[in-house]
Amino acid sequence: MGWFRKSVEGGIGVEEALGLLSKGGVLCDVRTLREYEMGHCPGALLVDPKAVNEDPWFAVHGDNPLAEPDGAMIFVCDTGLRSSMAARSAKEKGCNAEFLAGGVLAWREAGQFLLPGPPRTRR
Repeated sequence: MGWFRKSVEGGIGVEEALGLLSKGGVLCDVRTLREYEMGHCPGALLVDPKAVNEDPWFAVHGDNPLAEPDGAMIFVCDTGLRSSMAARSAKEKGCNAEFLAGGVLAWREAGQFLLPGPPRTRR
């Protein structure tokens, strides 16, 4: 797993992330489309990290009227580096945001699976 995991402080573990998801949280994948398509956490939304910097709420929820206003945004990437920056940016703008420590690598190590394929789109 290397030095990336050790270079990122904070974040939440897989169990805590699953708990937040069960309470209306949203898993937000800030990797590239190619990385996402190779394997992503089930239910994760592909989110542009640049859009998170501009307006995190809209980047994650768009115009979804069913979005949970107090639900956590749980950002994830491969190791936690990119997602920690997205979470920090969202927190600075007043959002309830966390990042998955260790990223999808930690997700898999915890016995969770990844799904290949493209992101879901709204119809």
